Amino acid sequence: MGGAGSLAEVAMSRLAAAGTDLMFGVPGGGPNIDMIEKGAEAGIRFVLTHGETAACISAGVYGNLTRSPGLAAVTRGPGVTSAANGMAQATLDRFPVLLLSDAVPAAERDRFVHQRLDQNAIMAPLTKWTGTLGYENPAEVVERAARLAVDSPAGGVHLDFDLTAPGDLPPEPPLPTRTDPEALEAARRMVATSIRPLFLVGAAAAPHTEEVRMLVEGLGAPALVTYQAKGVIPDTSPSYGGLFTNALSERPLVEAADLIVAVELDPVEPLARPWPYTTPVLALNHRPLSDSYYPVAVEVNGPLDGSLRTLQTAFSTEWPKKAGPEHNGRVLEDLHAESRGFSPFELMDAVAEASPDDPIVTVDAGAHFLVIMPFWRVSRPLDLLISNGLATMGFALPAAIGAGLARPGRPVLCLTGDGGLGMAMAELETVVRLDLDVTVVVFNDSALSLIEIKQDGQGPEGSRPYRYGPSDFAAAARAMGMDGYVATEPDQVRRALASGRGPKLIDARVSPEVYTHVIETARG
Repeated sequence: MGGAGSLAEVAMSRLAAAGTDLMFGVPGGGPNIDMIEKGAEAGIRFVLTHGETAACISAGVYGNLTRSPGLAAVTRGPGVTSAANGMAQATLDRFPVLLLSDAVPAAERDRFVHQRLDQNAIMAPLTKWTGTLGYENPAEVVERAARLAVDSPAGGVHLDFDLTAPGDLPPEPPLPTRTDPEALEAARRMVATSIRPLFLVGAAAAPHTEEVRMLVEGLGAPALVTYQAKGVIPDTSPSYGGLFTNALSERPLVEAADLIVAVELDPVEPLARPWPYTTPVLALNHRPLSDSYYPVAVEVNGPLDGSLRTLQTAFSTEWPKKAGPEHNGRVLEDLHAESRGFSPFELMDAVAEASPDDPIVTVDAGAHFLVIMPFWRVSRPLDLLISNGLATMGFALPAAIGAGLARPGRPVLCLTGDGGLGMAMAELETVVRLDLDVTVVVFNDSALSLIEIKQDGQGPEGSRPYRYGPSDFAAAARAMGMDGYVATEPDQVRRALASGRGPKLIDARVSPEVYTHVIETARG
């Protein structure tokens, strides 16, 4: 193998062959410059971001929407440590990202202390696999790493770029699981004795949306979806019962079921609280569950389409007609609350009424998402993107960049809080530079409202430890070349949204008054 350029050429050519055509990152002065140059020669365009975490989030969203390995490149030392949250998000939210990083060469580590870190040790708990891209078998290393990132459950994979090391060969993704006929027969018997089956649908069911909808809607049974599965069962479906988070609001419908059918329900998706149900659970997964978050009476692994077809004729139901939508209607009615100020509900309604047609929506962590998620209607999977497994703030804006690049021609709505935007605000310039059709809507209450409500005044006496000073995000957006608007009532939001396409930010000064009610009603 020749120099860094030759190694980078091999890596980029293999990634281009795997379907990668964009690379996000913040370069340093080492071999990742060669990666960027050789990537361009292979047809992989480089997208400069302001932070490494943002690069990894954008890459993961881009990979998730294009079903290709998302690619990020960073420098060694601070580049790798700054990428940590983005790689954790990719792994826990099941987004495919391959991170390539510079490294202090192995041949120089005894004398080279500057920026010397054990980068593989840093990335090990944050990724599916981490290793070194060196002079031995570089093509196979990259090909396997790309497959591993995409292979379900997708996630983060990391490679240190080191010309002086032999390198590490990633494991081959496991072979597809074959369906066990005995497990399938046990499931059929279980289904045949049920008269009120309830479907809990997880994110990995998205590739099988048509089959899941056909079964659930044909049966007339209710279904609940996780945050990341929004759209697998459309909000307008006669079977849609709302969201499943293992919280209080969905409990009446779940407790009325005599069988829970968990369709690709990933244990990373619900809230981290005890499973409260004694109803037997039938789990349908393409691969065995790796965690025992919920008790499973029967688990069927293997191709989901085949399992659904086999079990379809065994199902029957005595659920009341439209049990799901009626339950969801009660939940939405209970969640809604009036406010003496500009309410997050009023903001959300105004955005829904005036937003461009057919948007992709990205949602940040924070109290505002508890208002958005139940009410925002989605008809297709991956039209709403949220960090659920990691639930990290600072997700929505980098995600909007990845979505805008993956779905050119479709508008993107980035719904974020002041806390989340503060973590990623420099990426507003990235949106402008790339001329993306992204509208950022800030639920601005100058506080970490979700944390403040959870703490219930338990901070130091006389202090406000969860509150920020007022910020003019519209002015900050204008300073970076983006149209910026301040809104203190719904009509101002509507007018801003009607002002045309292209990068814009609406700084909506909302009252946090309703959040306490929403949290208590939804989660208990």
